[in-house]
Amino acid sequence: MKTAITSFIETLRLNDHYKTADKFAKPQRGVFSILLNAEAAKKMGDEMNDRISEVTDTYFNAVVLCRKNKLTEAHAVLLSGDTAFEDFEEAPQRLIRLFKLSAWANYHYKAGQFNQGIDLLVSGLSLSAGLEAEGYEVLQFRRIEQLQNISRILFSSKKYLEGFTLLRSILRFIMSGNTDGLYINDWNHQKFMQIRQMTENTLDSVFIQLAILNSSAHETPFGDLFYYDFFFKELLETMETDTYNRSILYNWMYIKASYFKEGPESFLNNISIFLKDEEISPDYNKLKENLLLQSIRVLEKHECKDLKKVQEGVSLYLNNLQLVTL
Repeated sequence: MKTAITSFIETLRLNDHYKTADKFAKPQRGVFSILLNAEAAKKMGDEMNDRISEVTDTYFNAVVLCRKNKLTEAHAVLLSGDTAFEDFEEAPQRLIRLFKLSAWANYHYKAGQFNQGIDLLVSGLSLSAGLEAEGYEVLQFRRIEQLQNISRILFSSKKYLEGFTLLRSILRFIMSGNTDGLYINDWNHQKFMQIRQMTENTLDSVFIQLAILNSSAHETPFGDLFYYDFFFKELLETMETDTYNRSILYNWMYIKASYFKEGPESFLNNISIFLKDEEISPDYNKLKENLLLQSIRVLEKHECKDLKKVQEGVSLYLNNLQLVTL
């Protein structure tokens, strides 16, 4: 394994490729907003759409305050949004209510009221499905986001297995259309696949969430081996790699699985290959970060004599990743 470690350390010292991939960064929320606004304007007119946007922006501002743990201020903003909400008729209220429910759910989540948060998010799933059937098909991608938010609340309440099971159910739906475990069965996989850019952005988001969770929960029973058994054995068999982003996600899983299938030497060599791919955009830096943090855990377990050099190299590499992301 000495050769693999030496090569790995040399890879960590390379800096040139950090500077080339930023041009490939993809848009995130723009397509969703454009499509949602276009449908709302078509159904209710531009003026009403503008009014709706003002209220949904209010709820979004409350979410931002919640993220900053400014709950008192967030509560006041939520109430102001609710007051404005009452001035609308039923049709616009149905659309606004989605954002109202998720904003209040975020507030309860941040306040430690986990069950209330989950209940609100679940209540929005059927409402969203109804609106999707009426033409707001873009909301199906937001509905997946709300499932991810439910999983985040489950993780915060230490219900790890429930949270990971939900994420696996989301991935199974994206891959095959299987709706088991998604709280409701009212999903349309064919329509979900029609806007492929948003489909793949959604898939990326779930994988990045998995990478972040793996880096933070590795000391629980739901660490690297759990990921291999619970996710990767299945997904490496079932996920098609017909798009570039899927090949990146597949390779990330393959590398992590290679430790258990082939041992630490193959694992380190595979990470080196992944890190040298200059075409991978900063959108996937969390995947790189996750692999690097796992490499330290692996070398600690195998009592590597060069562990300190690897730790220093990983630290420098992660700092460079953060600079590129900024």
